[in-house]
Amino acid sequence: MMSIMIIFERDKPKNIILWSIIFLFTSVVGYIIYIISRTIFCKKKKSLKIKQEEDEIYLNLIDKEIFKNDVKTSDDLYVFNNMAYDAKLTSNNNIELINSYAKFKDNLIKELQSAEKYIIFEVVYVNSKDFDRIKSILISKASANVNVKFVYDSIISPKLRKELKKGGVKVYRFSKHNTIGKVYSNKRNFVVIDGRVAFMCNLNVRSRELSGKFDIADTIIKFKGDVVQELDITAHQDVISASGKYLDYKAPPKEAFANECNIQYISNEIDTDIELLLIKAICMAKKSIQLQLEQFIPTESIMSLLKFAINSNIDVRLMVPLKTNMHSKYYASRAYAKELALFGANVYLYDGFIKFNAVTIDGKYVIFGSFILDREHISTALQNAVVIEDERAVNYFNKTFDEDIENSYRISNAKLMLLREKFFKNFV
Repeated sequence: MMSIMIIFERDKPKNIILWSIIFLFTSVVGYIIYIISRTIFCKKKKSLKIKQEEDEIYLNLIDKEIFKNDVKTSDDLYVFNNMAYDAKLTSNNNIELINSYAKFKDNLIKELQSAEKYIIFEVVYVNSKDFDRIKSILISKASANVNVKFVYDSIISPKLRKELKKGGVKVYRFSKHNTIGKVYSNKRNFVVIDGRVAFMCNLNVRSRELSGKFDIADTIIKFKGDVVQELDITAHQDVISASGKYLDYKAPPKEAFANECNIQYISNEIDTDIELLLIKAICMAKKSIQLQLEQFIPTESIMSLLKFAINSNIDVRLMVPLKTNMHSKYYASRAYAKELALFGANVYLYDGFIKFNAVTIDGKYVIFGSFILDREHISTALQNAVVIEDERAVNYFNKTFDEDIENSYRISNAKLMLLREKFFKNFV
């Protein structure tokens, strides 16, 4: 009878089989477990429905009150708009590219100390030992009547969570994992301060990476300008989703910047917006595609398009790390990299960690963000990306890629790579 109920719920086949086995061997206990799990799942569905309603409220605010976009879309900018999934185009922006985790921390601490109204931290997880200095600033700001919110997705130490809460910081966990059904996790990594400055960063640093034994390729972008308001709204939406409480939002006054650059911000709202963005970018490439990624487990669509680009004499360059904390996906990432190398791409294995994701198209645009090019996360996780049209940013990422080649092994073909692996002992 319970198996029939599961089948009529149209659950995933693996879940149907799993629950049928549980009922077969546990009967009454299995029934109790099923009822509890369905209750949790229904609560999650209800919270997602509430989030959709709140998103509609925010979209109405954006259309009516918050944003009055003065950027006129000309023929020159049509391609840019089309590539970025028709996202809102902002031109009054200023960016600062930070190439090391240590410099980023100093810059972040300086901005946190100048916060007057609110701070929103949104991370997957943090290294508790390395977070002490930032933690003390967040607590001191919370005691000074600054509204500090800390949203995390994965795990932080109970001690850190207690210290933040005790210090007046509002701590929320975004995703509570269910026993069945999809889990919509939050893989965004950014910090917004007073709606005037934002950092798109990777705070997911582990003790192993901080030991100094391995090289780390890292890039953080600091934003000022109109695009910060879009990041700010996303941050408020995620706080609402994590806390279940509605927040009022008032747009901060705008500033004018001399070194302007066009930026479009894309927020992956559970659907595959980031995948569509990458598909459009690859399709529009005419000369070159350069990918420097933490992980490379592409969908069939992206992999097929990259192969098509190679066959169309487009220069495709890919760099993935030899060192990673996600060991279960390490070999899959390298297997796809080798497959692309056999098609004629220039593929490099960086001898260290890569802590950012950047895709450069034709030396004109850069797609940067917290997105993970992974078949699983690209459709079931909330992620961020920005498309930047700025000569300085393009030159920076091209230079970074070229410099990192010096510390990389090139995959020329599968047989040669196997010999190199044996010679350099790079097996994990």
